[in-house]
Order: sequence, then structure tokens, then C-alpha cells
Amino acid sequence: MRAAFVLLTFILAAAIKLPSQVRGYSYELYRESARSYMDYQTRGLITLESDHIRVKYQPKDAGYAGMVLEASERFYLPIAEKFGLQSKNRITVLVYPSSEELNASFGWPASENAMGVYWAGVIRVLSPASWVEGADPVEMRDAFSNIGPMAHEMTHLAVDYATRGNCPRWFTEGLAQLEEYHLTGFRFSPGNDSGESFYSLKDMDRNFDDLPDQALAYRESLSAVEYISSVYGEKKLLAIVDSLGQGKGMGQSLESILGVDIATFEQNWRSWSDF
Repeated sequence: MRAAFVLLTFILAAAIKLPSQVRGYSYELYRESARSYMDYQTRGLITLESDHIRVKYQPKDAGYAGMVLEASERFYLPIAEKFGLQSKNRITVLVYPSSEELNASFGWPASENAMGVYWAGVIRVLSPASWVEGADPVEMRDAFSNIGPMAHEMTHLAVDYATRGNCPRWFTEGLAQLEEYHLTGFRFSPGNDSGESFYSLKDMDRNFDDLPDQALAYRESLSAVEYISSVYGEKKLLAIVDSLGQGKGMGQSLESILGVDIATFEQNWRSWSDF
């Protein structure tokens, strides 16, 4: 099975040069193959299921799997409805007991401190036991649901399926933060950005994870998406998602839906925002 997955990886790389619709189909094949491969790799874990979610966990997290499932199901329904998510399979959520184990699953250094990650049809989250303070089950459940990673990562998943992988990094990060705010009220604390130094949309699309000031990159991503929603309306925001799903680029999508090229969009957004 691993050999087949490696072959599909090469197919995806080759498909980058193909027409947009073919790239979309190739990406979907790659994503579903990667998802199936991960399910196979984790077949020995304990499983807890609902109508739309499958949580996989180790015995040490048996007391927390239920709250992960509850939060996942809570956010699945509104997010799936908004972005038109129709998955034939339950969404797999893998629970990791520690940051070290979550980071190791991606080959990341131990210094990474992500609470959740979406990749290739699967959501991976840090166990509530490793970061939620206090022993009261109700408080832990509320904390994991309202300030945990589920709304954010579920949005990444829905946008990935809706755009067939054709989505600039800044756009999906902005959408995930905006939806998280709508559903939970949580958002990162505002920074003290003077507007004299910021990352361009091109920088955030190509090198997001390598940008020195990650907090600034996330704030800019949210601001850009909030600008579209506030000035043009949520229907236009979702229309851009649909356009990307048809294989169009971000520049083409902005021109056809908002009536501005990407350079003008960036200039107008920065005039509207604090950046």
C-alpha cells in the first residue's frame, strides 16, 4: 500500500502541469489515497464514531475521546453546510497524547506547538489532557470546544474539499480564522502593527510557514478575508471558494467576482485595514 501511495505522489507532481480540471481530479485522487493510507496506518488505534466523525486515539486518551468527538460533530454541521462539504466517508480525527508525538507525525521539530493540523483529508489534534488546565470535565469540554482547534481545522478540511486543493495559503488561513470566530468567538489578540512592515499576499502564499513573524501572517490572512466579507459580502467570499474549486486562479477569481485585479485588491484591502 505504501508503494501505491508513493506512486500517487509522483502522479500528483506530474499533474501540476496539466489543465486545471485534470489537476483537480488528480489532487482528489491523491488526497483520498493519502487519507485511506493514514486510516490503514492507524488501524490499531481505538475508534469512537458518530454520524460524520471517526475519532482514533490511544488508551491513555480514552477519557477525552468523547469531547473530541462532540466538538468535531458540533462544528462539522455548520461548516459542511456553508462550504458544501459532502464526504462519502467519516472524517478521521487522530488524537495525539503529546506535542512531541503530533510533531513527530509530520517530522517537525519538538519546538512546534500546534494544537491541531489538517492535511490530506485527516485532522490531527493534541489531546485536551495535554493543554487544557483543570480537572473538571465540563470546563475541559468547554475549553476544548471554544478555544481548541476543531472549528479551525474543520474549516481547512471543508475548504480543501471545496477548492480541490486549489487555494492560496493566506486565503484558507483567513477563512479558517473567520469561521472559528463566527462559531466560537475566539480570535488571536490584535498586534501592534504599524503598517510600515507587512507580508505581501505573494509572500504569504509561497512561504507562509517560513515567515519570521507567524502571528503577523495569521493576522494579515484574517484581515484580508474579513475585508472581502465586510466590503463585498459573504456570498462573494463563498463565490471565490467556488471559483477556485473550478480550477481558476486567485487573480482570475478576484477579477471575475469582485471586479478588481489582485494588485488593486491588495492595495484596497491595505487602505481598509490597519496594515
